Amino acid sequence: MSSEPLTIVVVGAGPGGTVMVDRLSANAPTGRELEIHVVDPYPPGGGRTWRREQSELMWMNSRASEVSLFTDESVQIEGPIRPGPAIYEWATEHGHDITPATFPPRYVQHAYLSWCFDHIVASAPPAVQVHVHQATAEALTETNGRQLVWLRDRSEPLDADAVLLVQGFLDVAPAGVHQELAEFADAHGLVYLPPHYAADADLDVIPAGEPVILRGMGLGFVDTMVLLAQGRGGRFEPRAGGGYVYHPSGREPIMYAGSRRGIPYQAKITYSEQGAPLPAPRYLVADATAELHERRGPLDLHRDLWPLIAKELGHFYYHELFMAHPQRVTLPWAEFLERYDPLDWETDERIALAEEAVPKTEDRLDLTRLLSPLEGLSFGDAEDLQRWLRSYITANVERHADPAYSPDLALYNGMLVMLGLILDTVNRGRLSARSQAEDLMQWFQSVFSYYASGPPPQRLLELEALSRAGIVRFLGAGLTVEADPRAGLFRASSPQVTGSIDASALVESRLPSASVARTRDPLLSELYGSGSVTEEVLTGPDGAVYPLGRLRVENGRLVNGSGRPHPRRFALGHWVGRGFAIAGFARPRTNAMPFRIADNLARDILREIS
Repeated sequence: MSSEPLTIVVVGAGPGGTVMVDRLSANAPTGRELEIHVVDPYPPGGGRTWRREQSELMWMNSRASEVSLFTDESVQIEGPIRPGPAIYEWATEHGHDITPATFPPRYVQHAYLSWCFDHIVASAPPAVQVHVHQATAEALTETNGRQLVWLRDRSEPLDADAVLLVQGFLDVAPAGVHQELAEFADAHGLVYLPPHYAADADLDVIPAGEPVILRGMGLGFVDTMVLLAQGRGGRFEPRAGGGYVYHPSGREPIMYAGSRRGIPYQAKITYSEQGAPLPAPRYLVADATAELHERRGPLDLHRDLWPLIAKELGHFYYHELFMAHPQRVTLPWAEFLERYDPLDWETDERIALAEEAVPKTEDRLDLTRLLSPLEGLSFGDAEDLQRWLRSYITANVERHADPAYSPDLALYNGMLVMLGLILDTVNRGRLSARSQAEDLMQWFQSVFSYYASGPPPQRLLELEALSRAGIVRFLGAGLTVEADPRAGLFRASSPQVTGSIDASALVESRLPSASVARTRDPLLSELYGSGSVTEEVLTGPDGAVYPLGRLRVENGRLVNGSGRPHPRRFALGHWVGRGFAIAGFARPRTNAMPFRIADNLARDILREIS
């Protein structure tokens, strides 16, 4: 065994960093010691997002059966499989009352992730040593090819062969409209919270009994809603016939909620597939996009790719309907598929085929209505909108709990597959500059989040109860918010209802978009300022430059301002571009993409430094 150990510094000790420690350990070369230094100001495993010190009202939006940090027999990787328990298996052994269908509180997820990290370290091969530094990394320099990571309150740097950044979600300084709104709030004594992580927000500044505008209706909105209602002493009571009744404490604000869609994220589905396994992709495949690229040149997101994506999603959806519920269709699956194959998605012929084969409207896939339920609707007054949305929420929760609608789950699983197919399309370089600037992966991730990464059903039923109690008021789709200097207030309105709402508080209830240029992370800020890293950008045919905000990487290696990838500096996570921006937890026994990306990157790092 060589006398000099290989040394890697992993900056970030959340779930992504934990998986990378596992993959580096599993792939460690024989005959050589490996030292892994893990740096994070928060305890390892949970990191910042899943730290213990947050409200117990904060829940995961994944069921306990859907979360694991361990590779299993389904994962197709070159590295060794190191199995371990999913969260519900771990919880059973550690005294937590959790079933596979439970949406665990985040403090339970913290305990699981902490255990995972400790288990991964304890079970590492004898030649692997893991050192934890609960500190903030502030700078990265280089001397004679050695990577030096400088930590706050430590005079000597960590000396390494390679450095891997796995920092997850980061804070950014407001800019543009967010900076303007912050300055307006300061000048008029108002409350403004720019995009943020809900667990970090000081919601005590929002006064009780007064209107507050919440812009964004995703998971950040749900967390904010719970903290401003139940977190202020309100109480939900089960209602006869289903749902809840909300009993206010009197300390809640009146929450006016809206967004581009005007709809909360779809409720998580809580049943299992009823039919055959998901079929193999058929339309958004490499050969099809290559042929289209050859005929048309660079592909446009909306003209070329969305029709293929939609058709593939329809393929997954209708396959489940025909296999699991043959009594609700009029054609054999083989005949339907043969006629479906040559048709484009947005055609009268495809719509007519669906109407012929699927008699009930509720059984057909209408992606326009599914993704934008309020589109084209108008309401006589605000109360009509409140009633419509309460009915929509209740129906959505009921449908996503009913296995009679199992094609919805096939659509969910199909979207997971589509993420990989879309990533492949992006990485093959076949997109037009405009479509690259629109960022196909980010666009589809937003579609996926809305449909497949929504809140637990209970949270939506609680939202419905808050609406009936008058604590939440829906504003509609196409929300616009402006600062009125004459009134000294924020004003929100939607084209779907007449009138507007004035408020002295505005909360951007969503996470900030990635921006390496504006990050508040000291390490990335220092690296960006020195030109050692740069943002991923795209240049259009007119020479216009489109910054995407994420870290620019090439094969996982950080790229500097001169366009050169660094051979010993790597990155992975939410803020990283070119296929290394993994998000969400890996689902057991699904050949999960996060494991495949992490294993490939770990092996690449070790090959580079060995």
